[in-house]
Amino acid sequence: MVIDILLDSLIDVVKIVPFLFVIYLFLEYMEQQAGHKMERFLEKHRRINPLAGTLFGMLPSCGFAGAASSLYATGVISAGTLIAVYLSSSDEMLSIMISEQAPWDKVWPILLVKLISGLIAGYLIDIVSRHRTIDVDEFCRREHDDHSHGIFYSAFLHTAEVAVWLLIITIVFNGLVAFIGQDTLRAFVANHPHQSVLAGTLVGIIPSCASSILLTTMYLEGVIPFAAVCAGLLVNAGTGMMVLFRVNPKLSDNFRILFMTWFSGFVIGLVLQFFGF
Repeated sequence: MVIDILLDSLIDVVKIVPFLFVIYLFLEYMEQQAGHKMERFLEKHRRINPLAGTLFGMLPSCGFAGAASSLYATGVISAGTLIAVYLSSSDEMLSIMISEQAPWDKVWPILLVKLISGLIAGYLIDIVSRHRTIDVDEFCRREHDDHSHGIFYSAFLHTAEVAVWLLIITIVFNGLVAFIGQDTLRAFVANHPHQSVLAGTLVGIIPSCASSILLTTMYLEGVIPFAAVCAGLLVNAGTGMMVLFRVNPKLSDNFRILFMTWFSGFVIGLVLQFFGF
């Protein structure tokens, strides 16, 4: 079991590394080459960011959530955009449904809920939240990067540091899921049908691909209803939340993002449950 946990954790991290490297390369380019021109461009187009975040998040990959966390830590994207990415992110859901040859009418309603949820929550949160200023310099100072070796080296250094930290934390959470047991988690959700939305979010908030796999499998097996799987998958951002806690030093801000993500998924799940889904 230990070997399985290590391999699963390594695979989870390897899948996100290319996205992190591209994002850090982009941030290094912003600071060293493009200067304030890129920052002014991004500031000017903040209004479309939640839309772009939602669409990118829906792509079948767990890497965008982690990449978005780094962009948020530097102020490039807003809190609403980050949460839009988290809510719309499919993580392992889509790949599991494709591998299980699930009927299309099982797939598209979840994707539609994720699309609508990401857009609504993203724009609402941006309305009530204060926009952060872009400060890539501060991010690089926190990461002790003096830029003396060029942007590729700096991007590689940032990626390696985050990947090592992410691997350690992923091993811990995957080990926790294995210790508790998927059967125990399955029983926890199945034995509370009236609180299935809440139970789904409590499983989904575990920052591990294992939780999205478990929720998707239980939904396909008919163990949990549509509202519960949507709520659980909405709050599950894969490794994105772990990256956020690594790259953003403001813990209160991180917990605020965590709560708003969970609350959004929980409320949307309750709305779906109320209308009988």
